[in-house]
Amino acid sequence: MIKIFKRFSLVKFAGVFLIFAMILSIAPKPAMAASVTSFSVLLSREKAATLANQTITFTTPTGVASGQTIILTYDNSTSVAASLDFEDIDLTDDGVDVTLAAAPSGATWGVVRTSSTVITFTNGTTAVAAGSVIVIEIGTHATTGATGVEQITNGSAGTSTLVLSGTFTDTGTAAMSIIADDQVVITATVSPTITFTISDNTIEFGTLSSSAATWADNAAGSATDAVAHTMTVATNATGGYIVSYNGATLTSGSDTINVASLTDNADGNPGTEEFGLSIATNGDATITSGYAYAGTPDWTWVASTTTTIISETVPTATETFSMHYLANITGATEAGSYSTTATYIATATF
Repeated sequence: MIKIFKRFSLVKFAGVFLIFAMILSIAPKPAMAASVTSFSVLLSREKAATLANQTITFTTPTGVASGQTIILTYDNSTSVAASLDFEDIDLTDDGVDVTLAAAPSGATWGVVRTSSTVITFTNGTTAVAAGSVIVIEIGTHATTGATGVEQITNGSAGTSTLVLSGTFTDTGTAAMSIIADDQVVITATVSPTITFTISDNTIEFGTLSSSAATWADNAAGSATDAVAHTMTVATNATGGYIVSYNGATLTSGSDTINVASLTDNADGNPGTEEFGLSIATNGDATITSGYAYAGTPDWTWVASTTTTIISETVPTATETFSMHYLANITGATEAGSYSTTATYIATATF
C-alpha cells in the first residue's frame, strides 16, 4: 500500500507541473524596454550657458501607443525655460508633422514642460508604428503652427546627456559636448582700390566753322561725331565713386566761346556759339543729367566749377566712358587760338 501511494503522488505532481507550464506559455508577456537607435541631439550652439536650438532624432523599435508618453530629461544644468511650450516645438513621425498642443486630444499630442530639465510628450490617439523615425525640433527653427521663440539653455562646459524614457517603454541616452566657446573668429583684410585712366591727354577741334558743327578728336577735329578720348574707372569702394571735372570754356585771351546746354540735339545749333561735353558708357554708371550721350545726345559744359558728371553707388569692375566734345561758332566769333584744360578727378567712397 505504501508503494502505491508514492506512485500516485509522483503522477499527481507531474500533472500539476505540466498544467502550470502550459499556463505560463499562453499567458500575455509584459512589454520589455528596448533601446532606441540612431539617437542624436544636434545643437545650433555648443557654448556653455548659451541659448541653442535642438534637433533630437531617434528610431523607436517599439513604437508609441495611444496615450503613452515620451519624456526628455536633461542633466549638467541644461535649462528649459518656464515659458517654453508646444509652440516652440515641432515633432515629426517619419517626416510627417504631428499637431501639438498643451494637452493631448485625438490625433493631437500634448507637450508639457514638467520642470527646468524635463519635457513630456503625450500621444493622443494616433499610434506611432514600430521602427518609426521621430524628430523633435525645439527652438526658433520650429515653424509648424507657429515659429518658436524659446530655446534650451546649455549647461556648463563638459558632457551633457539627454535621457529618453516614458511609458512608450523605449529608452536611450545621448551625449552632447558643451564647451567654453564654440566659435572661431576669422579675420581678413581687403585693401581699398581705385583705378582711373584717361586714354589721350591732348585732343583737337582744328578749325571751327560757323556753318557746321565740329567734334574734337586726337587729330585735327572731325566733321562727324567722334570719340575724343576714353576714361576708365574701377573700385572696390562700398559706396562706389564719382567723376568730376573742372575747366574753363574754350578761351583765346579775353575772348571765349559760350558754353552749351543742349538736350536731345545731335549737332547743336551751327551758327551759334556752343561748347559742350557728352558722355557714353559701356556699363551701368549714372551719367549726370545734361551729359548723357545715349539716344540723342545732350551737351553741357559748366565753366570753371567742379561738377560731377559720372557716379556709381556700389563697387564696380572697370567701366569705360567715351567722351564726346562739340563746338559751334557764329560768323562773328573772334578770331584766335582757343584752348582750355579740363581736369578730371575720380573719387571713391569707401
